[in-house]
Amino acid sequence: MKTYTMSCSCGDTMPIEAETRAEAVAKMQGMMTAEAIAAHMAEKHPGEPVMSVADCHAMIEQEMMPKE
Repeated sequence: MKTYTMSCSCGDTMPIEAETRAEAVAKMQGMMTAEAIAAHMAEKHPGEPVMSVADCHAMIEQEMMPKE
């Protein structure tokens, strides 16, 4: 398995193990539910509006990269 990472604008880097980038994206999207997004936003982005699931999943699709 390979390690893929996604970096949030708050500086958090989230690693995930997967065989392919597509699998990594799908796994991360599966983890980032409305509740998980709300918790992350409350902790790391206080005062900012909560991102929609669709926007979060689009960001994951765009930002997921193989770990170097």
